[in-house]
Amino acid sequence: MTFREHASRNPRAVMGNKPMTLADHQASPMIADPHRLFDCCLESDGACALVVTTEERARDLAQRPIEILASEQGTPKGFAFGPFTNANVADELYATGACEELANRLYAKAGVGPGDVDVAQIYDHFTGCVLMQLEDYGFCKRGEGGPLVDSGALAWPNGSLPANTHGGSLSEAYIHGLNHVVEGVRALRGDSANPVEGAEVCLVTSAACVPSSAVMLGRR
Repeated sequence: MTFREHASRNPRAVMGNKPMTLADHQASPMIADPHRLFDCCLESDGACALVVTTEERARDLAQRPIEILASEQGTPKGFAFGPFTNANVADELYATGACEELANRLYAKAGVGPGDVDVAQIYDHFTGCVLMQLEDYGFCKRGEGGPLVDSGALAWPNGSLPANTHGGSLSEAYIHGLNHVVEGVRALRGDSANPVEGAEVCLVTSAACVPSSAVMLGRR
């Protein structure tokens, strides 16, 4: 519901003109308990792109450059495709997105922590995996992802961690997460449809529950 509300102000969002209430969500068909239809990402035809260049060249560009502070990839050995295959998953990892080790490496490389992240673009192929990533990336303790979302933390403009300000894969489009990186750049430039005032650090994650990756973006 939060991401659909964000999409309502995004002219590029496929579901931008289709508001959704809690009653709408609860009335949608059950796909795989507890995920209903609206908990599953869109299937989209589309494309997006980014230009990555040197700091020296970026100084001459018309648009404000956004810095890649750090990137990381990989999940623990043996995770395979995790809960999607129910094989080779350690008990302590099974109810997670298996991104905690990746997150710790990313934070160390970027020189920031969860408290420094002003806005996040979280890979939302399924809503349950968003909750897992909030826990994996240290925004709350294990089992507290649901209450964190319930508190309005991910909502724009007043949440403590505005997330998927474009609507995400659930409501903007499913372009395999690259649109999340594009929105991360827009968020830090201030030209997002839901701009986060003064945002300087943006976390962009890839899929949880599978071999994953993430990037930390920063505004100079």
